[in-house]
This record gives sequence, C-alpha cells and structure tokens, in this order.
Amino acid sequence: MKLQNPKTLQGKHPVVLASAILALALILSSTAGRAESPQSAEDAGWTLIFSDDFDRNEIGPDWVVVDGDWVIKDHSLGGSGTLLSAKGFPGDSLLGFLRLEFEATTGVQPVSLLPNRPPAEVSAGEINSILNAEPQDAGDPKKTGYFFQFGGGLNPANQIQKAGVQIASDSTPENRIVPSQTHHVVVENDKGTVRMVIDGKVVLEETESDSILGEGYDRVGFHFSTGSKIDNLKVYVKKLPNGLDTD
Repeated sequence: MKLQNPKTLQGKHPVVLASAILALALILSSTAGRAESPQSAEDAGWTLIFSDDFDRNEIGPDWVVVDGDWVIKDHSLGGSGTLLSAKGFPGDSLLGFLRLEFEATTGVQPVSLLPNRPPAEVSAGEINSILNAEPQDAGDPKKTGYFFQFGGGLNPANQIQKAGVQIASDSTPENRIVPSQTHHVVVENDKGTVRMVIDGKVVLEETESDSILGEGYDRVGFHFSTGSKIDNLKVYVKKLPNGLDTD
C-alpha cells in the first residue's frame, strides 16, 4: 500500500496521516504500553537513528540556528532561541514516527540579593522541544509540527501544541523545572499518541485520530526562552512497514 505524497497536499497545513493508514500502522507495528513510560526506548519498539553528546567545540553541520544564540561549551549544547536539526528523520522515503530524548538544565539560577539572606526565588526558563517540524525556510518550526512545552510561561504550565494549536495542557503540573537540576526529557509522536515524559513520568499524553507525519515534516529541535543546556541527545524512529511509502 502506498501513501499520498505529502508534497501533493494543498496549502501549507501540516501533513497528516489518515486515520485508516494510522490504524494499519498500529496493527502492523509492534506496540508497547501507552499509559506508562517504558523502561527503555528499545523495549517500546524504537530504533536509535541519531545521537549527539556535543563533545566538540562547534555546533557543527547537524544543527541549524533558526534564531538566538547557541554554543557548545563543556560538552553541552547551550543557548536560547530556536535550534533545528539540519536533516529530517528517518531520512529516506519511508515514513517514521519520532522520539526525542535528552537531558536539560535551565540556566536560570536563584540569586541572593542581600547579604546573609537566602536566594530569591526565580521563574525558571522554559525547556521546549519540537518534533515533526518542516525545514527552517518553511516557517516557524514551533508551528509546523509538534511543540512540547515543559515549564511553559516561565514554569507554571506544561502543554503540547500541534501545528500551533494546543491539544494537551496542565496548568498546575506536579512536574516543574527545578533550577540547577538536570531533567530527563522524552517527547514522542508514537503511532497516534503524542506524549511528554519528564524524569520517567508521563506528564502529558494525547491520542489523535491523525498524526503529523511525512517527508518534509521530519525535523526535531528546541526552543528556549532563557539560556539552558542540553546533553546526551538521542533521536529514535518507528518506521512504517516496507511498502508504506510516499512515492
């Protein structure tokens, strides 16, 4: 069976995987638990396709700075603004669902304003990630794919947006950004379910009737409103079975 080529669809709306094809993918692909975070990506059927430990001095050809300032320092990627992968995943004619996993630490720290007084509380910056975005020249990556906000609005909320429209949110989350703490973040577009997992706990999950998917809607990235750093990044895919292509 073949899928409609994404480039033939009208307008600039994100490519969606039709419900019938999505259902077929669910049948033909192996599945793992949805309500809880799996022990490992591999156990859940994901295949590692790209990793980056930022053990170098330059950002390098794998990443495109859309806006803001980004640098490699002390074996971590740090900065603020928007950063996007230079290529799409899985990077061939087959379609694939995406999982992005990384460690992140906000650069916002409490500051002591008076001698011998405890540091004042601060609003931690957002740690936001992007899946299934179009390339940089197609528009704002936060609005062409899935946008996952951990600590949105300077920490009071978590949410997921799809093509710029909110599809899941929690305005009183238990899981919040903690200054100086390294958080383990996983975001997934997983065969009809999008989810955000923070420090091993599923904090947001939404089941969809269709998914953003397709060649050209395959970049991953980040958006930080204040300086933060990233390390131990991994990108996983679940390819649709052979024969389900876009030709």
